[in-house]
Amino acid sequence: MDIGSKIKQLRTEKLMTQSELAGTEITRNMLSRIENGAALPSLGTVVYLANRLGVPAGYLLSEGEEEFIYNKTGVMKNIRRAYTDGNFELCRDICLSSFNEFDDELELILTDCCLGVAETSMKEGQLHKAQNFLDEAILHSARTMFNTVTQRNSITVMFEMLKEISPALDSNETDTVISEDLFHPAIFDSVLCKYITVILNEDKYDAFLDDISKVRSTSLSKKDLLFVLHLKARSFIRINDHQAALKLLYQVIDSEEVPPRLLLYLACSDMEICFREMNDYKGAYEFSQNKIEILEHMLAEI
Repeated sequence: MDIGSKIKQLRTEKLMTQSELAGTEITRNMLSRIENGAALPSLGTVVYLANRLGVPAGYLLSEGEEEFIYNKTGVMKNIRRAYTDGNFELCRDICLSSFNEFDDELELILTDCCLGVAETSMKEGQLHKAQNFLDEAILHSARTMFNTVTQRNSITVMFEMLKEISPALDSNETDTVISEDLFHPAIFDSVLCKYITVILNEDKYDAFLDDISKVRSTSLSKKDLLFVLHLKARSFIRINDHQAALKLLYQVIDSEEVPPRLLLYLACSDMEICFREMNDYKGAYEFSQNKIEILEHMLAEI
């Protein structure tokens, strides 16, 4: 982008007229000629306009890679704030709206942001949104030189959970066949991915409890604790103690902290099993209907 186009873009972004930007140092006509490429500003004029626009003079004079670096330096403060606050969708949107090209660092940030949005969407039962953001995370992870093994493992495990719910929720970007090595909670950072490893392979329950006890020292959120409670209920189902399992499952669905929709769906599925095994077919039917209703909502979310 030439210097005149940069000045015009910055001026319009700040909702300034040519007269307002020109001020007392140059005429509006001269500014118009600079913006249209009919005249080149002197160094003094560049410094004057840069100060009024609130950007480094070097940005107006930069070209190619230097221009990208100046632009990135100015935007990184907002990117960092959104990322640190866990507002991953906003962070992604800032990146996409601020740049036409991305370096390795930005591609890694976008990978993490898309994965974060996918995880939140999945918890809340927005399964199609989760599917789309996981696919976007795959694309960004393939464009960075940084190691994204951890992110790709999380993507694969989350897709396995989506496919357990509906085979149609598979990746459109890659083969998501899972390796047995991924069935271990300790290799994941997020509680959701740790939880999924046990849902997909209950032999890892003890490994999950051992790993989660270390995470507890940094304190889990109340919603994360509901995932732990659900897995404890599943451990009782495995030994056919359905009464004890139901007690914990009711704690999950009746929690003051509204359970994530995905967790509600899985808890209702298990409650149906418990009531059926206890020959309470009325209770089994009730939670079967609840499970179907929740599933329909999750699959309808676009």
